Amino acid sequence: MGTGLPAAPLPPPHSPLPTPSTVASRWAVWLATGLGAGYLPVMPGTYGSALGVVFYLGLAALARTTAYPGWVLGGALVAACGIAIGVVSVALRSFREHDPQVIVLDEVAGQALALLPLPLTAPTPASYWGAVIGGFLLFRALDAIKPYPIWKLERLGGAWGVMADDLAAGLMAAVLLAMILRFGFGM
Repeated sequence: MGTGLPAAPLPPPHSPLPTPSTVASRWAVWLATGLGAGYLPVMPGTYGSALGVVFYLGLAALARTTAYPGWVLGGALVAACGIAIGVVSVALRSFREHDPQVIVLDEVAGQALALLPLPLTAPTPASYWGAVIGGFLLFRALDAIKPYPIWKLERLGGAWGVMADDLAAGLMAAVLLAMILRFGFGM
């Protein structure tokens, strides 16, 4: 039984270009979408992961100028992950869905964590870049497949739900990459 009135159109699942209400939320959306990379067509998570590689390489270059580069790099990545959770929390208020595909800061952080074992590589450029590519592929595979317990972390909700599965995939990829590099499987 109809009322004779046309049905109201359903809203899209997320705003393709949200209009955040404050300067802080505009910045948060811009950062959470990977400086806008999340809006690129087809596989925005891969663009976010590529940004994660660039982010890691930049931090690693800065860390090498310090007395304790490993500690500085690890500490900076842990701090960056904490900041990312806060940024995503603010950005999520501008979207209608709970984990918008355009938010790729989770991939940036997860990918950067996946590359933490790179100092274990041999000092040749070929082995270093081979390890970078290996770390990228390991993270993308784990992020896409989401083996147990990674897939359960998405259920946390909010910024933790958006970030936790990618951080876990990054840590799992880091462990696998460290094992590959430590035992020298062709690198």
